[in-house]
Amino acid sequence: MKKILIAIDDGQFSEKIALEGLKIGQQLNAEIALISVVDTRGLITEGSITAGEFEKIMEGDFRKNQQLLVGKLFKDVKVVTFVESGNPFEAILSVADEWGADLIVLGTHGRTGLTHLLLGSVAEKVIRHSKKPLLVIPSK
Repeated sequence: MKKILIAIDDGQFSEKIALEGLKIGQQLNAEIALISVVDTRGLITEGSITAGEFEKIMEGDFRKNQQLLVGKLFKDVKVVTFVESGNPFEAILSVADEWGADLIVLGTHGRTGLTHLLLGSVAEKVIRHSKKPLLVIPSK
């Protein structure tokens, strides 16, 4: 395995996922990339900001979060970063294919019940549709 794609969001759990991906990357001497996806499905805003403007703000927030993680965890490691917009599971799989990832590392929040039904699970959809090996890290 030469390339590892680590999918993170802006949550507190991102650091744990990134750290696990980094450990594997170092053991395999692999290239590492981080991906964050602004979920634009159903993006609705009120007031003076448009959906497009909100998307740009979220992209900036994700880039800042990635840079903080790179500075904190990946000090001397070259890391490629991607911030995409759209359907998260589709964007993760698309970047994994385009970048040539050999492994995708992502987390799962472990939602159940109505929350899972309404929000769906990005991890679950990536698992179902990925043709690449995966490492899924539980939040608990």
